Amino acid sequence: MVFPIVHHLFHSWTGWPSEGAFPAEPPAAFFEAMAVAWKTDGLDLQSRAWTPEQIQMTFQAEPQVAPVFLAGRVKGRLQHALRQAGHPCEFSRKTAVRSLGDNRPAEVEGYLRKQAVRAELVDERYRATLQAAGFEDAAVDLSTPSETTKGRYWYNLHLVAVTADRFRIGKEDFLDKVRAGAFAWAEETGCRLKAFAPMPDHVHVAARGDPERSPLGLAEALWRSLNRAAGCCLMGENVYAGTFSEYGVGVVRRQT
Repeated sequence: MVFPIVHHLFHSWTGWPSEGAFPAEPPAAFFEAMAVAWKTDGLDLQSRAWTPEQIQMTFQAEPQVAPVFLAGRVKGRLQHALRQAGHPCEFSRKTAVRSLGDNRPAEVEGYLRKQAVRAELVDERYRATLQAAGFEDAAVDLSTPSETTKGRYWYNLHLVAVTADRFRIGKEDFLDKVRAGAFAWAEETGCRLKAFAPMPDHVHVAARGDPERSPLGLAEALWRSLNRAAGCCLMGENVYAGTFSEYGVGVVRRQT
């Protein structure tokens, strides 16, 4: 079992009411009650924007929450509460969920690209080996969404798996196996692997996630895939998981 040591997981939800169905913005007490309900779903309401054209809310999510679950639960609870308040509101079929983070895709990709360069390694040959094992796919555009029949999802994840007891990954033993494990993880989970960056005692992965899968589920799958490829429990149980996109979470201000 994997337990994310740190998780910074933020998502915005956007819904578009059907024509003529838009209610007036409910009072603050309505959102206070909604925030309590969403909290039980692992969703912490951070901000909201209510206009005649659309409703948009931002949440910090627990790692077990998948974007598809978030989309359905936010819309379902909101519609039910509006009906209960005497203001039924139908939405267009599709909603949008967008991951948010402190960094944008280019910043995350650049960070991964420079990891081996910045590493304090005495052996320059080892540094070159780590750089050579790294991977980046220019064909994967993280600014484009994944489409389903019910929504669009911009779901970008940065995962970091750390070796048990900070064991040093070497070319002669685990480096090639760990690299293969990252590719196997992407294939098995339906994720699009954007970048892979190995370091002496941890690995970075940036990917467009399958919106049906939670960050926790994808972190656990990565942990299993890397260890299976290594043929032993190479990776420790703590995995970092963070969302990111071209929209930074720094613009979000708590309003609830």
